[in-house]
Amino acid sequence: MNSPFRPLEKTLGHRFKKRGLLELALTHPSHRHEQGEGVDNQRLEFLGDAVLGMLAAETLYARPGELPEGEMTQLRSALGNRHTLADIGRAWELGEWLRFGKGEKESGGSDRDSNLADAVEAVIGAIYLDGGWKAANKLFVLHILPLCPDPDAEPQSRVKENPKGALQEFTQARWQSSPDYDIVDEKGPAHERIYVAAVTWKGEEIGRGEARSKRSAEARAARVALDCLRGREEEEAS
Repeated sequence: MNSPFRPLEKTLGHRFKKRGLLELALTHPSHRHEQGEGVDNQRLEFLGDAVLGMLAAETLYARPGELPEGEMTQLRSALGNRHTLADIGRAWELGEWLRFGKGEKESGGSDRDSNLADAVEAVIGAIYLDGGWKAANKLFVLHILPLCPDPDAEPQSRVKENPKGALQEFTQARWQSSPDYDIVDEKGPAHERIYVAAVTWKGEEIGRGEARSKRSAEARAARVALDCLRGREEEEAS
């Protein structure tokens, strides 16, 4: 019997022996609340978060050159932050597979960063339970490790390649906090939609960006925000 999740399994690079695990990973709490019974993906999310953290730590520890503890912490944070995970979820098109309650779906839940990030962690947890450490590590190497910033790259190069990751590293290293992103406006007709993204830090808007995709708009906002924070830092130092 063919699994209805086969296209997603091909994307993930893992075929589930226990299909129910994947279905559970794709069940948002709003679906359980609406149905009034059953379970959701929160426990799998908890497990997946721990598995992801260990995979990242193990990989970074084994890197040539013996990275110092502080730098390993920053890189692990960049790999596991919710914006990175949400982008992975979009690449997997998880929003099309997630089971939501009607209200959450109608309010844009299928493209909400928190929902996608949680689902990615739940999928990681499900793959770990289904195939063990080897299967989870395969997923990590294929889909997550390539997003790890190069610690030897020049700062400006890292900003160009991954501005959201560079901003995350900057705020985590200095203040142990993360920026937040929101799509604050949409312009133009449906076939030529322009999205406006705003990035906030500690409740203050520090950058905006416009683009034809939400992801690109957020990246442009991150570049502006990073310039803003670095400018402030230079003024304080002078």
